[in-house]
Amino acid sequence: MQYRLAIVEDNATARASLRSHILPTGLFEVSSFGSGAELKAALRTQHFEVILLDFHLGTGKNGVAWVQELRQSRFIKPSTGIIFITSDRLPQTIGQIIDVHPDLLIIKPYSIGTLTRQLEHYMTYRGFVSNVLASLDKGDTKHALSQLARLAQENVPRRLQSDVTKLQARLLYEDRQFLRAQQLYEAVLTQSDQVLWAQWGRIKCQYAAGNYGACSEQLSALLNVNLAKDQAFEWLACLCYEQEAYSQAEHYLDNIKPSDLSVPATRLKTLTYHKQNRVLEGIELLQKKRAMNRSAKEAFNDFTFTLAEFYLQLAEESPETNRQESLSQARKLVGIAGRSQHDIQLTQKRDYLLAFAAVLDGDNKKAALMLDNDSMNAVTRAETPTLLVAAKVNGALGRKEKARLLMEMATQRNATIEDLSEQTVNAGEILASEQKLGLAGDKAFELNDKGTQWFLKRRFAEAMPFFYDAHRLLPAIGAFTLNLLQCMVESQTVQYKRYTIRKLLAELESTQMNPTNRSRLTQLRKQADDATDTLLPPDPILTPAEEISAEDASAETVEPVTVSGSSSPSS
Repeated sequence: MQYRLAIVEDNATARASLRSHILPTGLFEVSSFGSGAELKAALRTQHFEVILLDFHLGTGKNGVAWVQELRQSRFIKPSTGIIFITSDRLPQTIGQIIDVHPDLLIIKPYSIGTLTRQLEHYMTYRGFVSNVLASLDKGDTKHALSQLARLAQENVPRRLQSDVTKLQARLLYEDRQFLRAQQLYEAVLTQSDQVLWAQWGRIKCQYAAGNYGACSEQLSALLNVNLAKDQAFEWLACLCYEQEAYSQAEHYLDNIKPSDLSVPATRLKTLTYHKQNRVLEGIELLQKKRAMNRSAKEAFNDFTFTLAEFYLQLAEESPETNRQESLSQARKLVGIAGRSQHDIQLTQKRDYLLAFAAVLDGDNKKAALMLDNDSMNAVTRAETPTLLVAAKVNGALGRKEKARLLMEMATQRNATIEDLSEQTVNAGEILASEQKLGLAGDKAFELNDKGTQWFLKRRFAEAMPFFYDAHRLLPAIGAFTLNLLQCMVESQTVQYKRYTIRKLLAELESTQMNPTNRSRLTQLRKQADDATDTLLPPDPILTPAEEISAEDASAETVEPVTVSGSSSPSS
């Protein structure tokens, strides 16, 4: 069987050379593209099992940015093999590539023999797990896991064991079995504590399980690893942002060179300024990033759209009589970024932003007319921020059910995003939008009911996310906060995401609740007091990020890193 392979390389000579090296293997039907945009256009009509990209793709987005975009927009399947090839050995470059978890990373110069052996190894692995990958593409993670378990019983070939373990941990994570996935990653690290994909896998599991304390400790340990320190600073900033420690988040991001800040990281840093009432600094940062990328059209447009969205956010938060300057700037920027666009998703983004500007300007008639554009109908590939804007526009026009469906899509889409900065910023916007659109109440009660079902089965790890989200949507409802607290106390979970047991107890003291729930609170406080050392340790104190400078971190020796491979809750 021949697999379809796409080569993405901006240098025509290098592209032809790669093709000539790969074709004789007989494994692939090869197509070649000079840019990520060309690949994206082709993916609208065909599928490739394997994509081989250079990191540097001329003046446009790099290969990592394209992989992230294509995954988020669902242009490539979960099973699509990603292979990077680069001559750039800088730690920042290799670190970025590792962040998207490629199946192979080939460093130039390479020999034909090396290239052939690595491709043959990957295709042998792919053939071994082909049925598992097919189930993964269908969204049936549980079936994929059971198929992989059967394969494991048949004795996995020694040379494929690392690849199969990596896939199993990924499937467990996607099935929300975070503890089991973490145990697999830790087993790998027991053999070698320098396997970077296992280190990040463990951190992702700790984060997803809400264990922010352990997550922070592991991230701090990576600040001395050049291949990982920028992402570690970014993740630490995300943890601080979620806990509303905006100044601390800003300081962590200060350790990343401005030129190395991605669009999501720049957006996160802009919002840390905004949360501290330093709007002009946020605008200045985005303007600088636009200027840095003026010769790179794709990146320039991304930052231009981001600045336009920031101006629209400022307009949305301002009185109706004080919006014109922000709206004018936003429209101008949208016009610049949306000019001569041939990409359907970017055209759709442009039109929704302009419709939202019309809504904020009080011109609902104009916004309604814009919703009739063909580009505004199909949103299956729209990114999360576009879905959020679409929901706001439809909500303002009284189309409540459409707005609700779009918000559900935004929530689901955001949960699959790999970039934590983007996911964090979007999550805050989703929460605020649901509250503004009047969707928070129904959703919070629905989430609380789901959490109760898991709690009654004593499946606390499954229950806590629902109670946590219900509380975040309607913090004034003491029962939701109490349910989260009870779940944490009975499972002896000292911290879940931004909350500790100590913090929830303090918050509930000033919350209005009925006598029954007040009695529950008294009982839970007694349980916590009886186990003070375990359940009520002092809240962690954030270490000032400025004590850990980027210069100090980069001065450390780079370690070798493996690249491949009781009573019920109430409502």
